[in-house]
Amino acid sequence: MTSNELLHEAQSVFATDHPRESIDLFTRAEEEGCNPVTVYLSRGAAFLAVGELDRSIEDFSRVLEIDADNERAFYYRGIAHLRKSEFKEAVDDLSISISFNHERGAAFFARGLAYGELDRTDESLRDLKTAIAFSNREIEGFGNLFGENRTLFGKSMALLEGERGPWSIVMNDDEVNKLKKWIEN
Repeated sequence: MTSNELLHEAQSVFATDHPRESIDLFTRAEEEGCNPVTVYLSRGAAFLAVGELDRSIEDFSRVLEIDADNERAFYYRGIAHLRKSEFKEAVDDLSISISFNHERGAAFFARGLAYGELDRTDESLRDLKTAIAFSNREIEGFGNLFGENRTLFGKSMALLEGERGPWSIVMNDDEVNKLKKWIEN
């Protein structure tokens, strides 16, 4: 099997919801000399999917050592930091991702959550309001990166549930409920 065939197989295994099995295949593809950016980005996503956050951050950082402008590496590393409750680092990476790609609604949503957890309510509100403008499908895909663990967004949920909070001033009930659904799913 050629290195490109091995990489394709690893990507197929990952795409069929078998991230743990794909990690070994991505590592073999790396050893066979496949494009390191593709391998590290893909394997990092697999590590993220199985909750091995430090290893995913390592792979995304390797991508950025090779390609300092890789928007996807900044986005996914930001998500890994968010899952680790490293909110400042998440904001930093997600901000760079957004600077490269203003169309990634999930990045605005994730950064909004990080801002909320940092008690930066105005920035959180701005980003969550922006995220509402994007499709449900993209934002709901964000939930797949978090599995069942939603407890880390406690401050954001409290802000959404507060009757007198800034959310009620600029968002209608439908928008607030949409954000709550995204956080809870």
